[in-house]
Amino acid sequence: MNLAYSTINWGEMAALEPMFAAIGQAGWSAVELFGHSLNWLGTPDTLIKRLGGLRVATLFGSFDLPVTDIQIELHQRRIDYARAIGADAYGLVGGGRLRGRAPTVEEYAQLADFCEGLSHYGNPREIVVAYHPHVGTTVESSPEIRQLLGRTEALRLCLDISHVALVGEDPLQAMAEFWDRIGYFHLKDWARGRFVELGQGSLGIDFGRMLQGIDQRGFDGWVVVEQSRSEQSPEQSARDNAAYVRGLGYALG
Repeated sequence: MNLAYSTINWGEMAALEPMFAAIGQAGWSAVELFGHSLNWLGTPDTLIKRLGGLRVATLFGSFDLPVTDIQIELHQRRIDYARAIGADAYGLVGGGRLRGRAPTVEEYAQLADFCEGLSHYGNPREIVVAYHPHVGTTVESSPEIRQLLGRTEALRLCLDISHVALVGEDPLQAMAEFWDRIGYFHLKDWARGRFVELGQGSLGIDFGRMLQGIDQRGFDGWVVVEQSRSEQSPEQSARDNAAYVRGLGYALG
């Protein structure tokens, strides 16, 4: 198991070098680059210099339905970029969900075809493509995850522990059921309508048991701590989350 920290809390147009410095100073040795445009990140060589010794674990992007040819090419380019900067995985979230109805069969099929196509694009480039089930998207719950996985073969999951809990399901059970299709994990916490630092949530997530279960299964992929937003500075959140993970007995490097 390898631990990394997401850049999401700094925003899509964060000052890169100060952000990377803060993540490194908090003790993290790897990052997930979340939602930044390639124009903002710069060339692969430029980004690697800016990282200040951090490794890029994963790159993360979003998409909308209906899928267009432009979206397909955009994500293919982002997968190429992920390879160029040494990332192992490319995470995807999207397919906005209309709250008045469930997704249609056609929407599930289009989502699956899009994700599976990108997975086949990523595989020869040694980039694992992983879809992130997420509240408010086409795939939220375990029955919907089953539909997606039943329509795909190469695609993997980015399983987010808090989003499993937010739809009233057991993260440990979801992890066990979908284990063979998990590409990597997101860890974050939630309390009373807002994201909070790990261990401060109200969903009753046992992060110690989650990490122990991941570790005991010999998982050699990435577990990304993702502080989506915070009521304190991103820098302080990175330090607090690092301290929590260390307190559970895990080294960050």
